[in-house]
Amino acid sequence: MDSISEIEVLIKTVDLGGFTRAAENLGVTPSGVSRIISRLEGRLGVRLLNRTTRSLSLTDEGAVYHEHCTRMLAELEAVNATLARTSVTPRGRLRVDVPIPLADYGVGPVLPRFLERYPEVSVDLTVRDRIIDPTAEGVDVVLRLAPTRDSDLVSRRLGRARSILVASPAYLAAHGRPRTLASLREHTCIAYLSNTGPLPWRLKGTGGEVTFAARGRLMVGSGNVLTHAALGGLDIIQAFEYHVAEHLSRGELEVILEDLEDLEDLEPEPRTVFERHKSTVPKVRVFLDFVAELFASRAPLATGRKRR
Repeated sequence: MDSISEIEVLIKTVDLGGFTRAAENLGVTPSGVSRIISRLEGRLGVRLLNRTTRSLSLTDEGAVYHEHCTRMLAELEAVNATLARTSVTPRGRLRVDVPIPLADYGVGPVLPRFLERYPEVSVDLTVRDRIIDPTAEGVDVVLRLAPTRDSDLVSRRLGRARSILVASPAYLAAHGRPRTLASLREHTCIAYLSNTGPLPWRLKGTGGEVTFAARGRLMVGSGNVLTHAALGGLDIIQAFEYHVAEHLSRGELEVILEDLEDLEDLEPEPRTVFERHKSTVPKVRVFLDFVAELFASRAPLATGRKRR
């Protein structure tokens, strides 16, 4: 193994927080990762990592070495990306991370079309709702429903993901249809459970903007489970319009309080997030264009709404 490869193993180990996660990422064994780093320490003549049975940390020398090597590899990757511009054929393995709703109802269904269009590109698709660091986890492109606050990453807007309130005909028949935001408080609702707790609904009617705390017997951190609960007549939910479009068109769900104003500043926006230099890599560039094309072609999903 050459010096650059050993450095990459060290950086993966530090950034991912241990030998096991680094080994999983690199496709080797934890003991193999440990041996590589020991060999690197032996050649340098310094200890880079403090190891215990439960954790590892950088030594002072290791911290300096890690900082310089991270910068060096980033510059090397930028040079490689620049050279890759001369390639007219996208190729190689593309690592993409998307949240569950966009995987199920956005990118997932059209991935075969992308792979057919670019036969020399392979895709590793991970599906997670939590925020990740694409640099640390080796991900080329992240799709999320909010802009990134990381200045080292680029965020490209794809469109809007409008939220609506829906319920099943069975629920509305049993409990009535709320006509105002005030009457909504008389109904049970299912909250989306995030890493920080249940997410409040942010709504706006004729009386202005309100933050609504959904109350009910169920809180869930999955858009699919949320939708199935509403389909089963359990409660009212707030969902992305594209997520429930088919159920609306079949009359399995109905929009309530549909005259609420759209909150442009509150609506989530599907975005691609990627490292700046990777936008020139052919496989990344064509995927960014592909998902932008996908969302640009989406017509408003209002045809399935039922007025009462």
